[in-house]
Amino acid sequence: MNEASCAQVHELLDEFVQSIGRDDRRVLQRKFDVSETIAEEIRESIYGYYPAGNFSLGIAPLELAFSKGKDGRPNIEFFRMLDEISWGAECVIWNKGEPGEAILHVDFVCEKRELKLRYRNIDS
Repeated sequence: MNEASCAQVHELLDEFVQSIGRDDRRVLQRKFDVSETIAEEIRESIYGYYPAGNFSLGIAPLELAFSKGKDGRPNIEFFRMLDEISWGAECVIWNKGEPGEAILHVDFVCEKRELKLRYRNIDS
């Protein structure tokens, strides 16, 4: 993946995670095709990691995003899917400027020459 692609992926992931943190369902639906039901599941999942609702979500800064964290796990990791037309990604969700336990799983597909992020799940 080239530098421009990495920057575009980082931008999409960051916007998605920031939208989750703000519970901005309008952006989640409009830009990322997340239904109201899935948005509620995402919200419940995030509150499972941060029960008090005390969070400020983000992802690793671009300069650290594609490198390994202190635990040896990459902040963002890509892998080609079996269909060979999409890429899977796992992204460490940061809270208050630090890596957290939650991992965002998404797919990236190119539709009409535009890179799209598709939500899969959040786990540890």
